[in-house]
Amino acid sequence: MADKIRWGIVGTGGIAHKFAEALAVLPYAQLTAVSSRKMETAEKFAAQFNIPNCHIGANSLAKDNNVDVVYIATPHPNHKAETILCLDNGKAVLCEKPFAMNSIEVTEMIHAAKKNKVFLMEAMWMYFFPAISKIRQIISNGDLGDISLITSNFCFDCSDNEKQRLIDPNLGGGSLLDIGIYDIAFAQMVYGKEPSNIASLAHFGSTGVDEQASMIFQYEKGQIASMNCSFHLAMPCAASIFGTKGRIEIPKDFFHPDKFIVTIGSSRQKEYSFDRLGNGYTYEALEVMQCIRNKKTESDIMPLSVSIAFINTMDKIRHQWKLVYPMEK
Repeated sequence: MADKIRWGIVGTGGIAHKFAEALAVLPYAQLTAVSSRKMETAEKFAAQFNIPNCHIGANSLAKDNNVDVVYIATPHPNHKAETILCLDNGKAVLCEKPFAMNSIEVTEMIHAAKKNKVFLMEAMWMYFFPAISKIRQIISNGDLGDISLITSNFCFDCSDNEKQRLIDPNLGGGSLLDIGIYDIAFAQMVYGKEPSNIASLAHFGSTGVDEQASMIFQYEKGQIASMNCSFHLAMPCAASIFGTKGRIEIPKDFFHPDKFIVTIGSSRQKEYSFDRLGNGYTYEALEVMQCIRNKKTESDIMPLSVSIAFINTMDKIRHQWKLVYPMEK
């Protein structure tokens, strides 16, 4: 493999733009290809980011010999097919969250990665922020004591233009899959396992998908996670972790934090702040490239077993709601 790791991007939407911007600040990353459903869209994206190769569809990009790793940035229902296509062509894959629509699809993706002995990771960018790494360390050190409660809210008031995509069942729309997954990922990070009991409620809009949801998880030792996600509420997206010795508070944007506060006992308080490298998508890209250079097929920070835990939990919640998407029927 050349000194630079060569990236291809499948998709040209908003998240693809953010990831391309992230790669631009990394000296060992080279963006060499992009694909879209229409050539003119791919060419416009390529012109913006100085990308030499354009393709129509993932099938063409997957066969591009100038690509080492592919970032899948398309709607959720496309993830499984596009990921497997790239893996079968020997390309490493970073696939946007949610990994796929359900656990059956995720299992097929992981099987393809193992069959081809190729790297695969879900793009849970939150896990790679320096602030999150420090929070993990504080928890691991036992500074908070026994953790018994976490809370998190991922809520925003989306625009009418955003809402069309976010609530479209044919695109896998809904607050759980789109943003509730961050609440689930936060709980998974803290407790390190799937919940033993799940209680959930949702408000369903005119398209039949969840536009707002509340979830309470209980774990085997009685620990609780209380979470909310919504497309209708303007909130700071805060999260907190409570233990017998202290607490951690992330005052805003817990899914890409640069600051948090630790309180030990009733008075000893310390604020942690971190400078951000680029727009933050840089961190997951760095992890992928490090894994590829080390010839690893999965990340230690975001292993495939954690992706299975995410999708298993979301499947159980959707089963409670009787929410089935058109492509699953």
